[in-house]
Amino acid sequence: MILYTMMPLDLVFPPEAEYEKHISMHYKGIPVEVIMDSHSSCRISRILSTNPAHFLDGNVQPGTSFSLWQENIQ
Repeated sequence: MILYTMMPLDLVFPPEAEYEKHISMHYKGIPVEVIMDSHSSCRISRILSTNPAHFLDGNVQPGTSFSLWQENIQ
């Protein structure tokens, strides 16, 4: 594949260190990808489910922060 772009390569191919904080997990029964903010809190970066109803759930939206010690994590 040939990629013709005027953008700098570090924007097209971000460093691997940014993705080390991303973790896949289930939150309230919905598969999500989260970004670790600290040792005990994280933020939802995207929903990994294929169920359209999961995208309509207002409690599980990208940008939502929660504690890892909540009882809703499965």
